[in-house]
Amino acid sequence: MNPIFSPIGEGWPSFPRRSYGKLDQSEPIAPKGASVAVFCFDVVDADWPGFGDGGLFDLGSVPRLKIDHAKYWQGLFKHNPMVGPDPYDQLPIYRVEITASPGDAWFDLLVAVAETEWVTIELDDSGHFEVDVFGGLLAAAVTASLKDVQRFIPEAAALDAAFSMDSFPDATSSELSGAISAPSFDYLIGFDVGQGAAVGLADANEDVHLYFDLGGGVYRNAPTRPKPLRFCWRVDAAIVLSHWDSDHWSGELTDPQARSRTWIAPRQSITKKHLAFANRILKAGATLLVWGTTPTTLRISLASGRQSIELRRCTGTAALRNGSGIAAIVEDASSGKQWLLTGDAGYHEIGTPPSNPSAIVVPHHGADMGSSSIPPSRPTAYARLLYSFGPGNRHGRKPGVQHPTVGAMNAHRTQSWDHGTWAGNTPGTSVATRDVLATAQHPGTHLDGATIGWTASPTTPFTSLPCAAPGAPIGCTGAVKQA
Repeated sequence: MNPIFSPIGEGWPSFPRRSYGKLDQSEPIAPKGASVAVFCFDVVDADWPGFGDGGLFDLGSVPRLKIDHAKYWQGLFKHNPMVGPDPYDQLPIYRVEITASPGDAWFDLLVAVAETEWVTIELDDSGHFEVDVFGGLLAAAVTASLKDVQRFIPEAAALDAAFSMDSFPDATSSELSGAISAPSFDYLIGFDVGQGAAVGLADANEDVHLYFDLGGGVYRNAPTRPKPLRFCWRVDAAIVLSHWDSDHWSGELTDPQARSRTWIAPRQSITKKHLAFANRILKAGATLLVWGTTPTTLRISLASGRQSIELRRCTGTAALRNGSGIAAIVEDASSGKQWLLTGDAGYHEIGTPPSNPSAIVVPHHGADMGSSSIPPSRPTAYARLLYSFGPGNRHGRKPGVQHPTVGAMNAHRTQSWDHGTWAGNTPGTSVATRDVLATAQHPGTHLDGATIGWTASPTTPFTSLPCAAPGAPIGCTGAVKQA
């Protein structure tokens, strides 16, 4: 197992002095006008011997690679892995978080870096311009000092060739549609996973037949995860991954039963950590169905005949994961109502919005998605917003970046969504009321899971959640207590 996936937070030690990295995310999403922003780079130790001549990821002489990576992935997808070294378990993967403000030495350069671009990052322990380095998804930060960031590096083309989804086959439409089946979806369950997202779609027996994301808090926000964090597997539910950001799949780290399921994921610009995760689940026997650029929508009817789920490829910039992933609209013909599942995509990136939503999972944990992202108007009947965030979540070394944001709250208020006790400039600091359900309260309270129906609030708490597969230990993620 690659130490970055350690379920107890051990991770890789110390920090790499020189690394190759790609921008994994930034907070806020549009950092250019921010008073403070955090730039998060997914990096790998550039001095690792595997990048040398004849190494597992030889950056200079591809014919001398120790492993044929195309055949390696072909074997994994066919559940017939190659015998030999696992290149992804040995990759020294880290995360470097750089918190900066306008006027800081590195701010203008960092704002210009695109998610598709490789950089080199040099760190030391001089004590100047401190940054945080994480050797594991659940590991504590190690302090280092930023010495240099270089763009337009000569190794970029070789790194792109070494770390891409090019060897992943696209799933067919019938494979994608066939992975999802359920008698009906009667409840939408927003699980409390900390600073992450996991939504379960359950039938009248409270059995989850489909997960939309299976995330949890990671890195700086790993402490926001409830313990233990496990999910309900009485039914062999598939998992739709809205996009490849780790807070949308990292619930798997502490739930071994999740690893070997069927995962549906979009073809996107990904990097080392994401490839290592795909390698991890495929080795465990998972089926990974990669949705390419076509078709743009998939509509799947449920067994009841009265409901359907439409999966959509989002229309955002292909180079950016948040807005180019998968969104979903579940529709109930009997009531004429819809549930909207957004992932981290803005409303302007999901296509035509639902006309009569009774449930909306607010994008990106309540981040400010910008003026283009206009929420659907609140209908006159029963309707709920779900905010999934971790108690006391924080982004960067400096205060000021926390979800949910005032911008997100006000955008929904403008469309007549009543946020009740969330008043003024402090969303998330009280138990939400009226139209809002949330998984947490700042500064440090878990509120457990929340459930939403079609035309009225379901009876809670559910009698059978948490749950587990037959013979498995009980201890799934927090009870569902809100409606």
